[in-house]
Amino acid sequence: MYLSVCVVFILIGTTLGKKNYLNPGIQTKITQKGLEYGKQVALSFAEQKIQEFPLPEISGTISKFGLKYHITGMRVRSFGVPVSDVGLIPNTGFKSSVEKAYIGISGNWHTIFGLIHDGGTFDLNINDLSAAFIVGVSLDSSRPMITYNDCDATLGDLDLKMYGGGSWFYKMFLDKVKDLIRQIIPKQLCSEFRDRVGKLEDVIQTLRVSWQLDKYVEFDYSLVGEPEITTDFIDFPIKGELYDVQHHMEAPFTAQLFNLSNTTNQMLVVGLSEYSVNTGGFAYFVAGALQFNITNDMIPKDIPFQLNTSSLNFLLPEVAKEYPNLLMKVVMSATKQPIVKLVPGKFSSDVFTAAEVFVILPNNSLAELFLLGITASVSGQVYTSYGKLHGSVSLSRMLLGPLDV
Repeated sequence: MYLSVCVVFILIGTTLGKKNYLNPGIQTKITQKGLEYGKQVALSFAEQKIQEFPLPEISGTISKFGLKYHITGMRVRSFGVPVSDVGLIPNTGFKSSVEKAYIGISGNWHTIFGLIHDGGTFDLNINDLSAAFIVGVSLDSSRPMITYNDCDATLGDLDLKMYGGGSWFYKMFLDKVKDLIRQIIPKQLCSEFRDRVGKLEDVIQTLRVSWQLDKYVEFDYSLVGEPEITTDFIDFPIKGELYDVQHHMEAPFTAQLFNLSNTTNQMLVVGLSEYSVNTGGFAYFVAGALQFNITNDMIPKDIPFQLNTSSLNFLLPEVAKEYPNLLMKVVMSATKQPIVKLVPGKFSSDVFTAAEVFVILPNNSLAELFLLGITASVSGQVYTSYGKLHGSVSLSRMLLGPLDV
């Protein structure tokens, strides 16, 4: 049960179209190798936490003997899963299973047999528990949805020892009690699993599908289509669009279809499209965030050209003469949204800016000198090495000229 629920968390963690859905801006693919890793994480978590897991009280009647029982205070003493498996079911979800699992449980027993009230403690050792769980994964509006599909559990070898009270008397019914345990525990296990999946689905439906990155933009990571599930991977199509917080304006372009590689050597494959990157540029442009100032204290002292009118003696002697030895300020602002193009392993971008140059007068007011249009093209690459992300950027060309206003 823990294995299945934890794997569901991992599947959802990576997300929060087959009909006429929008094309995704981001695709996230979890492979069988990723599920195997999730299984190991889930088992490790279960082994650490299961002893803290509260076991429910159990009551009932053995009608053949008129014996009423009440089991309380159960706790797990030991737990292990020697054999486990997890895999994807095409167009459905995933299946996890355990075999030869063992678990040791201690607790208190109470009985009513006619007018006789009795009680004591017990040790139960289950040495051959097998279970298989199937969870459906689909789309509910803009969020992933999980559903309980099936559960099957069986008990093999078990050992039960009873202590205290009239336990010597109830040992006569021990075979019947063991048969009862073999019926109760699988049903209880599957019932608990169904409840856990239902509670997890309730939590999923409360999760946000957007995240405000800063004061300017928010990121929409809702699903735009049904998860694609094959025997090798599960693919979540994510909208991956950035919006201006104030206006929430749709970008003037749409996402184009793209496919991720079918590699199964990686646990997780994430594909980022030009659409997602360019919606970010559009959102920041609309929000007026693509603007910054350059002042003289930002320029290293060893660079010959400083933001001082004295540096303009050669280019603009009239300015140097009218405003002698005064500091300058450059206001850079985008005139259009930047355009990014992506190809495998590389990217390029065209940037359109205006540079407005001012003189800082003695009274700290500004006097405009000139306005310059700048179009620049940059290129670069991003790659990973030894588990770290690396990259490089270079300037391909730059055009300077007057700006049409």
